[in-house]
Amino acid sequence: MATKVYKLNQPKNSASFTLTTNHGRMTVGYEFKGGNQTTMVAATCTLTNEFYQQLLENSTLFKNGIVKLERVFENKTDGKATNKPAVKQVEEITSPEQAITYVFDTWGAVVKTAKEAVRVAKAKGVEFPNLTEKKTDK
Repeated sequence: MATKVYKLNQPKNSASFTLTTNHGRMTVGYEFKGGNQTTMVAATCTLTNEFYQQLLENSTLFKNGIVKLERVFENKTDGKATNKPAVKQVEEITSPEQAITYVFDTWGAVVKTAKEAVRVAKAKGVEFPNLTEKKTDK
């Protein structure tokens, strides 16, 4: 089972739709939120229930392009979506000076030690696997 994020194909702040199952026994409401007409950001709806996903994907909203599939997240076995970004390995960084320079050049962060550089890089999803810190660097 996967978590799917759907977006409106038009910039709206929010929208809601109601779909009925084939036999009319059940109606399902879909809330699209988080959009912004000013900045042209489309509202989204996140679904984890496979039945609701199939109902939306088989609807005329989806077939006519009013609603589009934006992202799919595979779920862990515990049922929570995994949206962990991949860590970028920068192997050419081997010294504290290179790490400090990389952090400044890449993100404009001013750091004085390699440990601070590693902390900033880790927060940005970057690791320096070949970094060897000097014994005096704290």
